[in-house]
Amino acid sequence: MKANRPVITSWFGGVMILGCMLSFIPITVIAQDEEPASSNPLDDELMEQIHLFSEILARTQQDHRDNPEAKQLIYGAIRGMLRTLDPYSQFFEPENFAELREENRGTYGGLGMAIGIRDNRLTVITPFKNTPAGQAGIQSGDVIDEIEEKETANMTLEEAVKLLRGEPGTQVKVTIIREGELEKLEVTMTRDVIRFPNVESKTLKGNIGYIRINQFRQTTAADVDDVFKTFNQQDIRGIILDLRSNPGGILQSAVEIASYFLEPEQLIVYTQGKQPRQNFVAIEAKLQKHYPLVVLVNYGSASGSEIVAAAIKDHGRGLVMGQKTYGKASVQQIFPLSGGAAVKLTTAHYYSPSGVDIHDEGISPNIELPWFNRSEARMLEKLRTNEKIKAFIEENGDDILNQLEKARAAPRNDAEAKALLKKFRQLVDSLANDQIILSDAGIELAIARQTENDLDQYEFDPQISLAIQQLQAGALLQTMYE
Repeated sequence: MKANRPVITSWFGGVMILGCMLSFIPITVIAQDEEPASSNPLDDELMEQIHLFSEILARTQQDHRDNPEAKQLIYGAIRGMLRTLDPYSQFFEPENFAELREENRGTYGGLGMAIGIRDNRLTVITPFKNTPAGQAGIQSGDVIDEIEEKETANMTLEEAVKLLRGEPGTQVKVTIIREGELEKLEVTMTRDVIRFPNVESKTLKGNIGYIRINQFRQTTAADVDDVFKTFNQQDIRGIILDLRSNPGGILQSAVEIASYFLEPEQLIVYTQGKQPRQNFVAIEAKLQKHYPLVVLVNYGSASGSEIVAAAIKDHGRGLVMGQKTYGKASVQQIFPLSGGAAVKLTTAHYYSPSGVDIHDEGISPNIELPWFNRSEARMLEKLRTNEKIKAFIEENGDDILNQLEKARAAPRNDAEAKALLKKFRQLVDSLANDQIILSDAGIELAIARQTENDLDQYEFDPQISLAIQQLQAGALLQTMYE
């Protein structure tokens, strides 16, 4: 007779997003009337250890100075057992499991960052732009040492999220350990309802199509469908797929996005655990025109974005550029238990088509593109609303960056070009006097963030700029050999 089991839901990535919902987005659902797994007789060793546990439980109840409840002791033992497995296996008490299911239906105040466990420390995977975390200067790789003066060393992800989330408008203080900083940083952020688009798209100079995917959600593929409808009506010469700081999301969404670029039935990713291997292949209906392709990744690219980047890299479909990715691609399943409790277990890892265990390794790009180091990133943050930058734009016009490009390409005897370049050097020197020392590319990106032209912050992003150059060089070579 079939057991009437509750739904078992599979979760993706071991990452939580402190935004409008908990991440851990369900990607598969096992039928409620599934046959229970066949059980093997307990072996002698396990029975011996269970006997030992029973002895300790009885001794504790009999002789401990307090009178702990049996439920309290058992719950504590379960939590301790799961902690020996991995950072993501977790026990939910009945009230916590009911709360988790309810939370995933609503919108709550958050900070706008994805967090995970890295080297047994609570670590920021990605802060999203224009969110409390992004505006406070939180960076990928920051270790959250304390939340409201409570140490996080032994916290689970769920416990940390519960402290970090709350009513919009309320504040939370975190203590950060950041590589390169001698002292801990205290940051106070005001919670907000986090809303940002899943997909952003632009047509950049040289007719390069740009698609940025912030998360893999249920509607992401439909959004990308609309982008390709636009691109297919234009003379697009190549595509930049920007997966930087994308912490993942729904597996099926990642498979659909990879399918736009791969041949039907090409392997995208497979899972490997105790259960039989499961392959996920490209969907024929999603295939688009064979545009030259560059994929941008960084340390904040995790889970779904690593799956897409790995598939494109392994099949040689495009160039992956940027920095090594985070390495977060494990599969969790939530198993409801009797009495309303539940246990979440890591059941498998995701593997790239070539067999790389993404969870352990991350994805190394074909071309390593350095980004600003932590010191330079702090300098850039200081320039977000800098008055000298603002005055420079007002004096020289909103198209100042294009003017600078033309000036650098002008003949050496062009007096007007020399004068403009001199003004730029004066700006750089003036900022250096304020202890803001950045490369010309960094200063130009700071200018781009303040101009009214929304393309500037894309085209003068150093990594996007290099991706454009790669695509243009490829198009030129193709023309030469046609």
